[in-house]
Amino acid sequence: MINNIIIGGRLTEDAEIKRTNQGVAICNFTLANNRKYKETEFSTYIEVSLFGAFAEAMQPHLKKGIAIDVIGELVQDVWDHEGKTYYKHKIKAKEIDFRTPKKEKQAIQNIEEGENYEGF
Repeated sequence: MINNIIIGGRLTEDAEIKRTNQGVAICNFTLANNRKYKETEFSTYIEVSLFGAFAEAMQPHLKKGIAIDVIGELVQDVWDHEGKTYYKHKIKAKEIDFRTPKKEKQAIQNIEEGENYEGF
């Protein structure tokens, strides 16, 4: 079965690293995806997890407010608490792309066109 998801947004807080009992790194953060319908803005908050060396490499760069695109798979956590079963969906990230700010995009375009751009 196909299980791929791509979503973009901004981090709501700095990403944190935790470790399993076996020492495997798990990096967790929440992504805010904003959309507009008519004149009303809506936000959807999605939990994202990264694992292992990927988690350790990415965590220092995943700061509050950073705009990213996440490519991964939709997974479901299931747990019992006081006799009740709980479910939570989140994304297990396979790839993260950092969005380039407009100023940097313009500088890159100027360099590619052979212009001298002092601000970059």
